[in-house]
Amino acid sequence: MIKNKKTINLLKTMLKTSYDTSGIIDSNTKKINKKSIKVWLVAIVSIITIYLSYIFINLLKEIDAQEIFLELFFLLLQILVMFQTILLVISTLYFSKDIENYLSLPITSRKLLITKFSVMISIIFGSETIIVLPSTFIYGVRTLQNILFYPLAVIVISLVSIFLSTIVSIVMIFVMKIFRFIKNKNLYQNVVILIMTIIISMPLITALNMNDIQIEEQQKYIEENVQDETQEIYELSSIVKTIRHTNKYFIVIELGINALSNIDYNSIIYVLQILALDLIAFIIFLTIGKYTYIKDVLWNLSLFNKKKRKKVSLNQKCKPKNKNYSYFVNEIKTIIKSSTYFIHYIYNILILLIAITVITITLFPIILQSIKETMEGNIYSMFIFGFGELSLIIGIIQVILTVSSLSLTAISRYGKNAIFFKYIPIKFNAQFRLKNMPQLTINTIIILLILGIVHYLIPAIDNLYILLMFIIAMLLNIINSNILLFIDLSRPRLNYENEITIIKQNDNKLFQYILTVVICFILWYLSQITKQLSLNISILIEIIVFSIIVIGMEIIINKKANKLFRKII
Repeated sequence: MIKNKKTINLLKTMLKTSYDTSGIIDSNTKKINKKSIKVWLVAIVSIITIYLSYIFINLLKEIDAQEIFLELFFLLLQILVMFQTILLVISTLYFSKDIENYLSLPITSRKLLITKFSVMISIIFGSETIIVLPSTFIYGVRTLQNILFYPLAVIVISLVSIFLSTIVSIVMIFVMKIFRFIKNKNLYQNVVILIMTIIISMPLITALNMNDIQIEEQQKYIEENVQDETQEIYELSSIVKTIRHTNKYFIVIELGINALSNIDYNSIIYVLQILALDLIAFIIFLTIGKYTYIKDVLWNLSLFNKKKRKKVSLNQKCKPKNKNYSYFVNEIKTIIKSSTYFIHYIYNILILLIAITVITITLFPIILQSIKETMEGNIYSMFIFGFGELSLIIGIIQVILTVSSLSLTAISRYGKNAIFFKYIPIKFNAQFRLKNMPQLTINTIIILLILGIVHYLIPAIDNLYILLMFIIAMLLNIINSNILLFIDLSRPRLNYENEITIIKQNDNKLFQYILTVVICFILWYLSQITKQLSLNISILIEIIVFSIIVIGMEIIINKKANKLFRKII
């Protein structure tokens, strides 16, 4: 009993250091602080999730295809949990800031591993409470599910998440060992994350590619043997089979879908089967981790805490370099060398771009083919590209750009060292532009990819309009990046405990969401007031409007650069 109490107390301590409730919970009343930006941010994300789920489920109900929601839901759930686990194993199990403190305590490696794993699972459950559970609730309400569906859904989602997280953690143990020859801590973490991403992505891509062949064969059969009125049913089922074929790579996903599809006594059997798989996976994880976890952590600490003598090449060190170029390179190195910054600023965007590309290449052609045959004609001949469609594409790009927030922390991520910007022999207006370069570069890559996908999916859009959309998107890219840097300069967060604090506890992030909403509203407003004008004139007006804003910002940067940097000097 005493041992269990010690474990619980240890878990409570770890959870307190992992969850920052400052601002969320009022210290006086011990209740939720309704004035906190964090509380509002969580509420906004939940509302958006509920709204999107409601729209999607209604669309599926119109074509009597509600079962697609559960299939797609679990596919997205497994992707979310597995990628989240990769990051948490690195940051929580092996490289957490408090790991050295716990190693000095009289606790066994097994107990430490169980407690750390519990913290990791609790963080995953926290994100699911905000994103996953609202979608499930809406599905239950809209499809008139039995009252038992809701507690059963919570149990199933929890058990499925634990299984997936445990399997990924087991693989991570071996991957961490394989790449121990890398002596650079940041490179070591980044390589492990990249390798695990490839390992997880390959089964999903393989499943989708294999199913493409089956769908082509099925399509030929439909064209030759199936009557026109039943073609739509066959085409819809092909999409379901694509998702279902991918889910079969994970037995636990199929069991979860079966448990929630029809609520009866069989659902309990499916839940027990998932629980049994969880126990088997967890026992394997503990057995391997018991003999390797502490050794690996100690090895990491002994290797990466060593002070290494670096050989300095005077010829290379004293070689004259362009100071602006050196400043920009330093910005890039700051982001790449820190695993925390790399994960949140580069890795997340890479994963998003890969996911969008894979979905475009695999799933969208199937949907487009189904729409073509349902409409019995060339879909592109019916497509009319107007200013409204152009504004919609630009708006989607702006929403995706919200993932990137490099300029929003361009000053804050230097902390107290930001004061040294005052003594660098580079004018403040030049520093402003150089600090915006990483954000502009990442956003440009995103814009090119999205427009490339648009051109691939809708070849009917003339190349000239693709180019004009790129120009508009780049103008908004500059506006967006400048405003984010303005915000960081006016509200810098220079006192923080560690790198993760400046990312997850940065209240300025809310302003980025507000900015995205404002830009989308401006795009909508311009599309409304230019309805009576031709497409070319409307585009010209939009380019002129955004160009004037960019020029105005450049004037402010040149004339007010010293005042912009006043908060850090």
